[in-house]
Amino acid sequence: MTDEDALNQRITELETKYHDSLAVVKDLEGRMKANKELRYHVAAYTSTKNVAQQLKTAKRPAAFEEQHRAELTAYRVAAAYFKANNITKLPSPKNLEAEYAQLASEKAKFYEQYKEAKEELLKLKTAKQNVASFFREEEPAQQER
Repeated sequence: MTDEDALNQRITELETKYHDSLAVVKDLEGRMKANKELRYHVAAYTSTKNVAQQLKTAKRPAAFEEQHRAELTAYRVAAAYFKANNITKLPSPKNLEAEYAQLASEKAKFYEQYKEAKEELLKLKTAKQNVASFFREEEPAQQER
């Protein structure tokens, strides 16, 4: 960098890249969290669906429900989650795993961009401060002469 305008322009570009990368990383983290939550509820629903169906055919439903309270609660929570999120067809666990892996790789890529921009931005801001302090030190020395 040879002049202050070029330095300031580069700092502005890096700040934009830094903030954009950070926003993408945060968005991907949110999507990964939602995917993980969905996978959890799909697994809970599929593992407890059989117990919920047995409740419908039980001769003593109250006793059956008491005996299988934990499984039925997990089933109802998963069903409520699907209803709240308007999910009518269960997604495949394999598809969810693949989507999570893809999101994780995208996050890693953008996180690298974020880290690189942050490092270079820090170096340039430090250089700018060093140059500014150098010129502030020279001014009093010239005035003393």
